[in-house]
Amino acid sequence: MSLLLNIVIYQTIWFLCVLFGNLGALLSLPLLALHFALSDKKAADARMMVILGTLGLIIDGSLRAAGVLALSSWGWPIPLWLATIWLGLATLPHHSLWWMRSRLFVNILFGALGGPLAYWGGMQLGAASFPLSLEYSLLVLAAVWAVVWPLVMFLAGRKESEPDTLLDRPGNIQ
Repeated sequence: MSLLLNIVIYQTIWFLCVLFGNLGALLSLPLLALHFALSDKKAADARMMVILGTLGLIIDGSLRAAGVLALSSWGWPIPLWLATIWLGLATLPHHSLWWMRSRLFVNILFGALGGPLAYWGGMQLGAASFPLSLEYSLLVLAAVWAVVWPLVMFLAGRKESEPDTLLDRPGNIQ
């Protein structure tokens, strides 16, 4: 998969979801399918989608419950459009952001800056708001993402080295 195409697919998913909500999530499905059609790491991407989909429900659901994040549409614990952004994010670790996998400081910095920036962008486009002060909300998001993104990249690197199926594991009879 082309690194540029991977980034373009993710950014398109992000904008569709932020601008059009749940309709944007549905419009993003063909883009996720295109990613899978072109990916040479389908199993790794699927694993990351399960991991990040779960993390997204927990993290954004918790931020919402704590009053750090308010969303323009209802969904429990988060709306479909936000869950779809997390699925799109899961396409990046094994492709365009793979170079970051063993660079802890870069991952911490990327998370601490990129995470809050994405939420702030969503706020500017009307998809979310910060009920608490902007500064406090961005600091909370920076702290969360300074931990989350390095964890994501660690899991991506760990999962990449594991066999895709039980039959591929050493010692199994084929």
